[in-house]
Amino acid sequence: MLGISPETGLTTPGQNTGITLRDVVFILFRRRWVILAISLPIILLGGTSLFRQTGSFTASARVLVELQKVDLPRWDSTGRSIDYDRELSTLYTIAMSNPVALRAAVTLQDSVGVMISLDDNLVDLAQDNNLSDFLLDGLDVSVIGESNILEFRFSSADPRISLMAVGALRDAFVEYQIHGRKDKRAVQFYTEQMNGVRSQIDSLLARRGQALMENQYISLTKDLDHVSGTLADLRNGLNKSWIDRKSLESKFNQLSKYLEEDPRNFPIGFEESRSQTLMYWRNQVSQHDDELARILTVYTKDSDVALRQQDLIRDSVERLSQEEAGFVQSIQVEIQGLKAREEAIRAQIDLLQAKTRNSPLLYQTVSLIDTEIESLRGLFDDIQGKLGEVRLNEFADERVSNVMALTSPQLSSILSGSKTIIYFILLVVFTIALGIVAAFVLDGLDHRVYDPKDVEDHLKLPVFASVTKVR
Repeated sequence: MLGISPETGLTTPGQNTGITLRDVVFILFRRRWVILAISLPIILLGGTSLFRQTGSFTASARVLVELQKVDLPRWDSTGRSIDYDRELSTLYTIAMSNPVALRAAVTLQDSVGVMISLDDNLVDLAQDNNLSDFLLDGLDVSVIGESNILEFRFSSADPRISLMAVGALRDAFVEYQIHGRKDKRAVQFYTEQMNGVRSQIDSLLARRGQALMENQYISLTKDLDHVSGTLADLRNGLNKSWIDRKSLESKFNQLSKYLEEDPRNFPIGFEESRSQTLMYWRNQVSQHDDELARILTVYTKDSDVALRQQDLIRDSVERLSQEEAGFVQSIQVEIQGLKAREEAIRAQIDLLQAKTRNSPLLYQTVSLIDTEIESLRGLFDDIQGKLGEVRLNEFADERVSNVMALTSPQLSSILSGSKTIIYFILLVVFTIALGIVAAFVLDGLDHRVYDPKDVEDHLKLPVFASVTKVR
């Protein structure tokens, strides 16, 4: 018919199985709307969310959930097996519920002003339930792997807000699990016991502080170590000053004897040689004596030259005697200074000894108070643990035996600008790759022919125009 040979028909599956770069380009061009339809919404939504979180700080805290307890064989009382996944999913759903957020909001109510000062965008937190909504908006709770640990994560623009919020949410969840499901009478009893122990601890701490304040101590151990070291240094300084004073007194007594003798016989030691005036007049007397001896070799002792030289010697000797007396007097002044120093050191030693006179009794008193405080703190922890084990009634889910805080709030991640760019690039790459894969899958499911060469191969006829639209 119409000159079509019997060979006209579709090709066998073995024909044209290869794909070239040209075919890839044509497929991408034909399916460009599919790629855009898949990639663009993901890029827009993911990029918007990612850039909105840029500069945010994420804090995390973990809670341990004990689902069984050997010493309380009450679980599975209805004959049902325990579904751990369901229990944990229920718990982290409760953790992100409004009652938990309201408890956390009550805890953070006094810190709203601080949070607003840290982030100006939170000015509406003080209105109605905005604080609980803010907590729920930034909260994310998940189960860590296959464990029974819940991780609370909270993201905000300030690290301190994140830490405060995640800590309040964690404590609110634990409090909700403990106080929301317990025997009211047992709760009241344990609460009264905890308050009594807490008041005793506060009273002991007040007694301890008063005892330290009366004896002018801040930290007993450190202050006693400091006072002991100071006393040792003062005693060493007192001994050194006493030795120096005794040495100077001996020297003073020895030099005082020479003041009554000829000044030329005054001993010259290391200290005396350092006095330039004393050494100067001593040299002057020596030079005048030598000059008189030279004059007497030429003139008589009664000559005018000899008499003038003798007058010079007499004046020099008198001045030398005055300098020697002044030097000895300076030693006496130094002795008096050492005596005054010793008196000051002794006064300081007496003051410190008076302060430490009651130290043994004070140390014993403070040690007894510390021991009693440690004992009461242990009792407080035990009562608090008992409070956590109390359950509401037989309708309570007994498969959750205890809930406790496992870690303190801490910063877990910081989304900076550079990380945002990297994450956005990865998002774009993977999203476009997903769109390309979808385009190839869709093209593989489409058996229509779009290329003139393919038409020639299928129909065994020459084609002089491209097929742009197939109906």
